Order: sequence, then structure tokens, then C-alpha cells
Amino acid sequence: MAHIKTTLTSLRATSVCLNLVTICGVMIGIITAKAPTIFKVTATRKVHGNYIWDHFQCWETFVKKFLKEEMKWSLRRATRPGKKTPENVTQILTNAILRLVSTISQHNIPKPLLVNSDQTGPQYSSGALETYAPTGSKQVEVVGKDERRAFTLMVGISMSGEVLPFQAVCAGKTSGSLPTSSAPNYKKAVEELKFCFESSGNDTYWSTMATMQSYVTNILVPYFESHRRQLGLLNQLCVWQIDCWSVHRSFEFRSWMQKYYPWIQIHYIPANCTGLFQPCDVGIQRILKLALR
Repeated sequence: MAHIKTTLTSLRATSVCLNLVTICGVMIGIITAKAPTIFKVTATRKVHGNYIWDHFQCWETFVKKFLKEEMKWSLRRATRPGKKTPENVTQILTNAILRLVSTISQHNIPKPLLVNSDQTGPQYSSGALETYAPTGSKQVEVVGKDERRAFTLMVGISMSGEVLPFQAVCAGKTSGSLPTSSAPNYKKAVEELKFCFESSGNDTYWSTMATMQSYVTNILVPYFESHRRQLGLLNQLCVWQIDCWSVHRSFEFRSWMQKYYPWIQIHYIPANCTGLFQPCDVGIQRILKLALR
């Protein structure tokens, strides 16, 4: 039993898809190797309301009961593709923490001047995979079965807990893809909360070099400059944590940052460690998506 639980737990930790068929296969394999005599044991099981005697066979009902009572697992919808965490993740994150602590200590950086930014993809529609239809329908057609509608939301939060204005990036090349000025709460979002609505310039809603430069110029820099004035630290170094996305770590973007904003030091979240080390991803994005929903 312990070996089965350990094996299933380790498989789940590596993001392997575990359904009843694969779990049953794992259990049968381990029992066959470790305790094959179990398959010779007879027990009762319920079939169509009647109890019958039968040899143990890792029945589906047994597997479901084991998962519920022993593993404390339930069937869950996958929320994101699995990524392999580096084998030396402890050392990688220790090094990242030490670099960050060293920068904060050497430059005496106050909490408001350390910001973590992260992108997330809120959905208008996840694609029409299911719909209500007359019971017994053999063919059920829907529009947009394989299409997904979403936008990129750039979220930022400082170490002091202050949320920066959002940047929303929509697919398209013109302002026609953006909310209109007559949309409900548009004025509050833009004038009061300082949200930025941007078109990606192409057919995808992903951030680009241009939208990243816009985020820095129109959101990040005004935030940092405002707090440097409030703190009386006009020449204070600021720290910006972002992930290792290709645009973020590109020579073009890093050169642009160094040329125009050398007083903002970038600290990268180690690759495939976002769920362990990125503040926005660990504590903010899920709450935000539920609020949007």
C-alpha cells in the first residue's frame, strides 16, 4: 500500500496524467511485483445490487475508493501544461534568493521599490467544448468548438503589497480590438486606476517587445518615480522581478532597459520555477482569475 501511494504521489509531482486506467495499471503492476498472492484472495463485491464472491482484480470501484480514502484525491480538470522542475531546484532557488537579498541589502532598497510583474491569460471563452442539447442527440454542433478567446493581462505587485495598474493586451492591429470609451467603467479604469489597453499589433494576444516597452514606460516607471519622490530617494535603485520569457530576456529588451532605465535592475525568475518563486503566480493570479470570472 505504501509503495503504491509513494509511486502515485511521485508521478503526480511530475505532472503525469493519472486517470483510472493508468492508476489501475500502476497498482496491478506493483501488486504483481510485490505481493502477487493478493490476486488469489476472494472477496465480495456488489454487482447490480447483488453481492458475489470473486478474486481480487483491482476493480474500478476499489480504485475509486482507494483514491478517495487513502490518497485524498479527486478528479480534477487540468489547468495548465506540466513543466519539469529542475532536479537541482533547491540550489537554483537558493541562488536566486541570495542574489535578490544581496541587491536589497547592498542598495538598501525599500519594499515599495521592489516589484514583481507577471502575465496571465483571462478568457472571454475557453472554446465551446460542451453545450446543452436535447437528450439523446447523436451529433451536437457548436460554433467555435476549437477557438479560444482571451487577452493578456500584465499584473504587478510591490513587496509592500501595492498593486500596480494593469495592462491588457488584446489581439489586433488597431484600436478596434480594444474596449471603447463608452464601455461601462472605462473612464474609471483609464483615468482613476490608470489601466493601459494595448493592441498586440498581430493576430495573437501575447505581449510583444512593443507592449513590454509600453508597460515599463507607462506603468512601471511612473510607479517607481512616484514612490522615489515620496520616500525622498530620487536616485534610489529599483528592482523588477520578471520571468524568463523570451521577450524579457532578449538582448533587444535588456539593451533597451539598460539604455533608458539603468536604475531599474532586473531579477529573473528561474526557468520552470514560476509556481515556486514568482509572487504573482503563487499568490495573486488565481485569486484575480476567480474575481474576473
